[in-house]
Amino acid sequence: MVCLLAGAGLASCAASGTTGANESGGDASLGGTRDTGAVAPDVAAGSDSGGQGAADASAQGDAPTADKTCQGLPDGTPCGAAPDACHDPPVCAGGQCGTPLAKASGTVCAAAPDACHTPGTCNGGTCGAPAARPDGYNWDSTDSTAICCGGGEKHSSSDSDCGACGIQCNASNGEACAPLGGHYFCRGCVASSLCWSKCCATDFTPYTCADSDCAGNCPATNLCPPGAHCVPGNGSSPDYCSY
Repeated sequence: MVCLLAGAGLASCAASGTTGANESGGDASLGGTRDTGAVAPDVAAGSDSGGQGAADASAQGDAPTADKTCQGLPDGTPCGAAPDACHDPPVCAGGQCGTPLAKASGTVCAAAPDACHTPGTCNGGTCGAPAARPDGYNWDSTDSTAICCGGGEKHSSSDSDCGACGIQCNASNGEACAPLGGHYFCRGCVASSLCWSKCCATDFTPYTCADSDCAGNCPATNLCPPGAHCVPGNGSSPDYCSY
């Protein structure tokens, strides 16, 4: 508003100017456009919108997620990974992701490290460790001398496991592992008690250490290594240990 009067009128104009301070386009001598002090509608709206957004974010964060995993999926649909080799993956049931179920006992869950161990199997949801096969187990069907000894792959044709696990040929007594009548014996023994069985059978040349009474017969007390038993010879060899 423009002031044209003096005196009391000026005072009246000043009062009117106060009202004009809330309007745009005031007297240039008084600073031109005046700030009305009003809050802009878009700012206020933004403030309100921001508060609403925070509330929405909070609501979304609190929303349950378990139902969404199986939402709209048929029962039996896998909804997660199996926790281990002895459990099946969880599956959807009634819109919920179920608990992983244990596999049947006996299910293979760990590979055998070699031919002389069985694979690990599940038992009540727990994977058992591979187990050693018994001594004498034939780990290669194409080789009759391939036997397991103490969980290791051995050959019954060696000086340390001659004919059976643990039968050692005494080199100082002239012995070496060699076949006779289809079986391996510590052969070349001196006729003394230095053989593993304390018997050097002299009925065969070269002399042969055997599980016998030195006449080629099984003794009353079995001298074979654990797990093996004495088998009578067939005339082409003395008695021998077998599994």
